Amino acid sequence: MDKKITFLQKHRYHKNANVVFRMSREDFETIEFISGIWIHQLEKFINRHKSEQVPRLLELKRYYLADNNIKYKPTKTDEFAADNRIASDFARYITIFEQGYMLGQPVQYKNRDENIQSQMNDFSKRNNEDYHNVLIKTDLSIYGRAYELLTTVLDETGSAFVKLVKLNPEQTFVVYDDTTDNNSLFGVYYYTLDYGDGVRKDFVNIYTSDKVYMYVNSNQEEKGLHLYDSDDCVFEGVPINEFANNEDRTGAYEPVLDSIDAYDLSQSELANFQQDSMDALLLITGNPYTGTAPNDLDEDGNVVPNSKLAVSLAFKRARIMIMDDNPNPNGSTPDAKYIIKQYDTEGAEKYKQRLVNDILRFTFTPDTLDENFSGTQSGEAMKYKLMASDNRRVMQQRLFEKGLMRRLRLAVNVWRIKGNESVAYNQINDTNIIFTANVPKTDSEIVALAGQLYGTVSDKTLFEILTTVTGIDPEVELERIKEEAEGTPAPRRPETDVTEDGQENQSSIS
Repeated sequence: MDKKITFLQKHRYHKNANVVFRMSREDFETIEFISGIWIHQLEKFINRHKSEQVPRLLELKRYYLADNNIKYKPTKTDEFAADNRIASDFARYITIFEQGYMLGQPVQYKNRDENIQSQMNDFSKRNNEDYHNVLIKTDLSIYGRAYELLTTVLDETGSAFVKLVKLNPEQTFVVYDDTTDNNSLFGVYYYTLDYGDGVRKDFVNIYTSDKVYMYVNSNQEEKGLHLYDSDDCVFEGVPINEFANNEDRTGAYEPVLDSIDAYDLSQSELANFQQDSMDALLLITGNPYTGTAPNDLDEDGNVVPNSKLAVSLAFKRARIMIMDDNPNPNGSTPDAKYIIKQYDTEGAEKYKQRLVNDILRFTFTPDTLDENFSGTQSGEAMKYKLMASDNRRVMQQRLFEKGLMRRLRLAVNVWRIKGNESVAYNQINDTNIIFTANVPKTDSEIVALAGQLYGTVSDKTLFEILTTVTGIDPEVELERIKEEAEGTPAPRRPETDVTEDGQENQSSIS
């Protein structure tokens, strides 16, 4: 690590580690993107991002990879003491729970306009949007912010379609105006290509609502950034889309990093205690008489009789230690024992459990190892256990939906229907985004619920509820029922004749 980590001390980040970059619209509208004045301002933005914000992002990513600060704790001054560094994986556990709880069931888009619905379906399929959303949500849980870039790509038929690309928050930021509307002025994505042998190039892409400007800085050519290319932006808006995990843009486990460090320290010190106990000093009071064994070797490599090493080996061979008191009648009583610290097992375990409880409680993550958290409980009981997680999920869904709607509004400018552009753009705002919490449910409960709702809701709604049981799309199920009603007659019961003796005679109808 380039930066020395202060373990469980002081503030972790710069005071501007999570601020939003802003610029007045008046200043933005006067920018000449090829001018040295603008390039100097751009470099200031990038340097601020690198120095003030990137260290926080890098540390949060380290915790997600279980490279916690315990790994960088100052080394113990005692070179003979155990110094284990055990990092826990709470960050990944919390992240995967949040991501799975909100997006384990893919987001659905519903719009009454068939053309827009068709475009959204095609857009989602081409981009594997379900997986892309999972990547965005994972970044949100780690960094507290996430970015995506919308671009246009030509398919095999020469038609343009919108492509989604996830951008690394460590290399991306958006600059907003200074109004209460919080409009984005431009987005910045910067990266470096290292060709080896000291040859590298720094690239910076600026995305505005109508242009894309590309800058380069090569250490083999002229120094500093310079504009080398530009292109038109067809989205009529800044194509870098920013998502926020919450209003403060904090990650899922960021508030409990100190508790994670404390847990890591407790686990590491327990491992140190175990190791130090194995290597503990043996205290012998009195004179040992269990034979001889090696401690020192003579010039020929033979063990010197009666040496300390010789005695210790003799103890191990004999599995017994015989000791006598000193010739001094007032000497110490013979004894042998290891010098080890006393370990409060019960107190240490309670302390660690309290840390675990705090980590999970303050991140609204249920403890699946809790004895009271079982699959035999009723659905209502489980709802109470997930209530805090549910409240957090709903808040995050609303911010996520805001990002999804901006994604659609940018994409519709490429989809727009000829001669009906304004109607198509307005109707995209009528899109209903449906989130379904990914919670365990039994099929019997779902079927029972559908039975209770029969007659009070539409058939389509019932089949939407039953989709998780049948695996059949509601539209397909309704079409099947219609085909059965129209095309296949119901089976008729066979006619029954009664003979003179009163016996029934059944005959099939051909």
